[in-house]
Amino acid sequence: MEEIHNWKSWIGTDEAGKGDYFGPLVVAGVYVDGEICNQLLAQGITDGKKVSKQRIRKLANWMWNHHEQHIVVIEKMPHEYNSHYSTLQENGDNLNTMLVNLHAEVIQKLVDITDAKYGLVDQFAKNGLIEKQLMNTYHSEKSQSNSKIKIREIPKAERDIAVAAASIIARDAFLRGIEALSQQYKIKLPRGSYKVIDTGKEFVKLHGTDALRNVAKLHFRLTKVVLEQ
Repeated sequence: MEEIHNWKSWIGTDEAGKGDYFGPLVVAGVYVDGEICNQLLAQGITDGKKVSKQRIRKLANWMWNHHEQHIVVIEKMPHEYNSHYSTLQENGDNLNTMLVNLHAEVIQKLVDITDAKYGLVDQFAKNGLIEKQLMNTYHSEKSQSNSKIKIREIPKAERDIAVAAASIIARDAFLRGIEALSQQYKIKLPRGSYKVIDTGKEFVKLHGTDALRNVAKLHFRLTKVVLEQ
């Protein structure tokens, strides 16, 4: 982590579900200081993309039990995600705009709780957009906190313990979300965007075209194939 920063306390954020056709989009943030950092390291917290489903659940449960007050999660289930995405498209925006807004919202909620001065994000767009969103929207309108936060956006930020912790929390929430949808519609919804077309077609056969928006991210090109007769 010393290669990235030398902060004593900070916020890390990450998302899950962005590349998955089925299931929600989740953005999570975790605040750490020296003591919390040592506790997370002792638990073996690492990038959620490299951890088994069982291990993710165990680590996420531990974090919620011990540091619930330092965690913020925003989950967009598919029906809400699709509605939000349609509005963005009408305004000429895209998924990155949604992600910028969600990361900024998560960070601001944690700033209000912890008064953190620094935040680290796994880079997904042009640098500076999240900090600009915080300055333009949250500090001027939505937040009562007057503190300013410096945001760093870097590739492979999961090397950092706070971002790694956020990746675990986000991944766990995504897995729980897709499992809940699978149970609700009585069909196993696969993760990822590979080998999902057959499941999509089966879902439409069982529940109809309109219901697809409740389980899938419709702007994926896969939707056209799923709906082909």
